[in-house]
Amino acid sequence: MDTLKQLIDTGQNEAAWHRLFDLVGRTADYTDLLSLCRWRDRLARQSKPPGTRKAVKLALLGGVETELLEAPLALAIEAVGLDVRIHRSDYNTFAQEMLDSRSRTTRFGPDVAVVVVGPPNLPSWPQPGDAPEDVQVLVEEVCEYFLGLCGMLHEHTKCEVVLNNMHPLPTRPLGNLAAKLSWDANRFIKRVNLALGERAPAYVHFNDVDALVAQYGLRQWIDLRYWYHAKQPVSFQCLPTYVRNTASIVGALFGVTAKCLVLDLDNTLWGGVVGDDGIEGIRIGEGDAVSEAYKEFQHYLLKLKQRGILLCVCSKNEEAIALEAFESHPEMVLKREDFLVFNANWVPKPQNIIQIAKQLNIGLDSLVFIDDNPAEREQVRQRLPEVKVVELGDDPADYPRLIEEACLLEVTAISAEDRQRSVQYQQNIEREQLRGTLTDPKAFLATLSQKAVVHPFDQKHLERITQLINKTNQFNLTTMRMSRSQVDQMMRRDNVLTAYLRLSDRFGDNGLVSVFSAHREDAELVIDLWLMSCRVIQRGAEQLLCNHAVDQARVVGVSALRGTYIPTAKNGLVRDHYESLGFTQLDGSGDGTTHWRLALDEYTPFDVSIATVQDY
Repeated sequence: MDTLKQLIDTGQNEAAWHRLFDLVGRTADYTDLLSLCRWRDRLARQSKPPGTRKAVKLALLGGVETELLEAPLALAIEAVGLDVRIHRSDYNTFAQEMLDSRSRTTRFGPDVAVVVVGPPNLPSWPQPGDAPEDVQVLVEEVCEYFLGLCGMLHEHTKCEVVLNNMHPLPTRPLGNLAAKLSWDANRFIKRVNLALGERAPAYVHFNDVDALVAQYGLRQWIDLRYWYHAKQPVSFQCLPTYVRNTASIVGALFGVTAKCLVLDLDNTLWGGVVGDDGIEGIRIGEGDAVSEAYKEFQHYLLKLKQRGILLCVCSKNEEAIALEAFESHPEMVLKREDFLVFNANWVPKPQNIIQIAKQLNIGLDSLVFIDDNPAEREQVRQRLPEVKVVELGDDPADYPRLIEEACLLEVTAISAEDRQRSVQYQQNIEREQLRGTLTDPKAFLATLSQKAVVHPFDQKHLERITQLINKTNQFNLTTMRMSRSQVDQMMRRDNVLTAYLRLSDRFGDNGLVSVFSAHREDAELVIDLWLMSCRVIQRGAEQLLCNHAVDQARVVGVSALRGTYIPTAKNGLVRDHYESLGFTQLDGSGDGTTHWRLALDEYTPFDVSIATVQDY
């Protein structure tokens, strides 16, 4: 906190914002969090947060009192990477606000609504002696009640909805017998939570309060004194955790989450120093508590990789010795092939991390640094403030919990591309190695045997389309961000042309890698979105999609395509995109924004080394 004050006092505003957001992600004390809110207000009077940030309108609705949540939640969402404007409804008016098409909430037009409810808001409860089938009817009614409210609000505003599920009640009047009684209140809550999760539509996302309470303990989570005094839904002790968790869901809806863990080795993936202790001396595996904790941590990391998180190594070590540990130690869970980049050397870690980001072609803000050494963590914080740093403790048994509490890896859906992400990045590394052996770019493309599917947006690929829109920064002409519901709404409009592109080659399936949309204005199509994964840049996909857009424009009877390039700190790569495709610049502005037009009668299709197919 003292460092933050010094940075603000000396006018080092960008560094101050990064330090502020780092502290928001780490503080466990409510009074400290409130202090950070005040520092944020002071800093905001001097400057804006750094970087390009999407502005999000958020409705905070409650069946409980939400006033104490508003400022900390706004700060936590800013720390995630979004600018947020919050409309907060009055106490226990959530149902009216969601039902009424003319309520203050619907007139506000939120992009996302956070609905903070708890057991006191359940509309029905079983009665003693109710038969199991009668209890099931009540479960159905409760699900219909909450999901029906979400459906009405979504119909009015097309917003995403983040809904609390229910924590247990703090008392057990039936004691242990409750485990056998279907009409017990806490068993009923469990069934409601399960049913809500199974039946929720895609636009409803759960703030899993039930899981958080299981981790922290009900007596820590709920302070009945403050519930009775102020209808406060969570204790002061757990409020920072609650708002960070909520903010991480909102961030995930708009693609501002990390996707790569950069891991140290010694005393991080195993106990001891392999260069000093030898392979037989490091601690991992069965036999003692510390070794078992390191082995379980590696199992946890493997599960993250399987759901789409990239793993890389950044360690001060001799590479041959470090590699031998993965190859020879019988208890090692992770193997060399689980890591996309393996930097074991004596180069300063910030320099290695920059190299990792460049090799994977992802932003530094997509990286999370995991290292047991506090000096290394602080060096990365100061040199690379965009990189997220998890504050580890001394006990490896805590490592998975500390990573999860940092709330940096949240997702609201897992696509097929996510599950294959590590494989796809490895395939791209192999492609780049092939490119390096061929001096002729056309020869390189010819050897790839590329195939593409170009198709209008559809429900099957909606999650991936939304993900790509919200996570692509470099090859992105306008960096427009959209929620899943907004993309769904856009693709249903009659005057909008949409297209996604899937690409494969002899190395494997790249998945859905490009997105295009344009709307008709008189005799022209105006391009709203054009973006592409950087993994496939300069392989002809942009030219193929341009050919497709022109063909579709001719079908609907327009005479030209118009596009806009809006510069950001990250998309300089596509500054000349329209010019390279034959568009003519119309004008420009002082901030670097340019407007372009392509007359269809002057267009000659590009010859690309990609075969267009119906499917592959």
